Amino acid sequence: MPRRIDPAGRTAEIAAAALRILEREGLSRLSVRGVAAESGVAPVSLRRLFPTQQALREYCLELIQERATARIAALELEGRELADALLAQLLPLDAERRLEIVAQVQLGVLALTDHSLRPAAQRLHDGVDRACSAAIGILDDSGRLHAARQPAFEATRLRALLDGIAMQGLWRGDAAAPADALTTLSRHLDELALQPPSPEQRRA
Repeated sequence: MPRRIDPAGRTAEIAAAALRILEREGLSRLSVRGVAAESGVAPVSLRRLFPTQQALREYCLELIQERATARIAALELEGRELADALLAQLLPLDAERRLEIVAQVQLGVLALTDHSLRPAAQRLHDGVDRACSAAIGILDDSGRLHAARQPAFEATRLRALLDGIAMQGLWRGDAAAPADALTTLSRHLDELALQPPSPEQRRA
C-alpha cells in the first residue's frame, strides 16, 4: 500500500527513485505516476512535493549535485590523493555514480532545448567546473602542478577530459572500465607536474 509522505524526509528518496527510472528506462518514462510506483508513494501525495514534471526534473539535477558534494565533503585526504578522490566522485565507477551520470546526461540534453530546465542543469554543470578547478588548486598547493602551467587553462582541459572519460565509461560498462578510467585520469594528473611542451614541440 502506498505510504504517506513526510515532506522533510522523503523528497530525496523520491528523486532517487526518479534517477533509477532515468537510468533503467530513459527520460520518456519519467513521470509522476512512474516515480510514485517506484518509490511506493501515492501519486496524489507525490504531487504535493512535485506539482509538475518540471519540478521533479529540476530536483533530480539538484539531488545529483547534493550527492556528489556530500561524497567530496566526506573525503579525509590531502594533496594528490585528495585530487584523485575528488575527481573520482564524478566518474561512473560504481552503480550510484553511474546512475547519476546517466540521469545528468539525459536531463542535460533536454535542458539544451527546454530553457526552463536550463538553470538547474547549468548549476550542476558549474559545480563540476568548480570541482575541476578545486582539483587543480589542490595540485598547485601541494607542488604537483608545474609552475609553467596555467591553472585556469588546466582546469578547463581537465573538465573536458573528465567528461570524455565519463562518457566512455558509460558506453563501455564492462568490469575493467572503472580501473581504466582511473588510470587515464591518474596519468593526466601525473603529467601536470611536468613542464608543458613548447609550441615547437606541439607542432612537431
